[in-house]
Amino acid sequence: MNTNQFLQFMDKVRVYDLTQPLSIHTPPWPSYMPLGIQYFKRIAGAHMGQGANGQIITTSNHVGTHMDGEIHFHSSGRPIGKVPLEEWIGSGVVADISKEVSDYDLYTPEMITKNVEVKKGDILIINTGYHRYAWDQKQSDELRYFVKHRGRGRASTNGRSI
Repeated sequence: MNTNQFLQFMDKVRVYDLTQPLSIHTPPWPSYMPLGIQYFKRIAGAHMGQGANGQIITTSNHVGTHMDGEIHFHSSGRPIGKVPLEEWIGSGVVADISKEVSDYDLYTPEMITKNVEVKKGDILIINTGYHRYAWDQKQSDELRYFVKHRGRGRASTNGRSI
């Protein structure tokens, strides 16, 4: 792909930022250690407006937005560092099933495919609506956010693609 082709391609790309705020107020996964931030050097605005900060940040794997490698789910899977970047970038669809399921419900491939067309290789984002219960939202409810959220049903876990 030459430069002009690349620029034409990138002109049509939409990028979605799925990050969430991260601070000492971000709750960890239940029973995990919380995020720790410790300053070992802090000189804000000293000498002619130049400051310096040094921090030590400690975190468990389950704090804030993150991706899990295959090894998280089965021991023979790839760790996150072995998943090529190309697998995280590509065409995709967003399936909003937030009005179809409630606390502790399981969703099925049919709920997704009746809302959007999913093609082989698509990155699939499933909006269950539970982001509204995150710690930084007006409807904050940690128990609902962590425990009562919707999950995929058995039919979607047997290795079949949607």
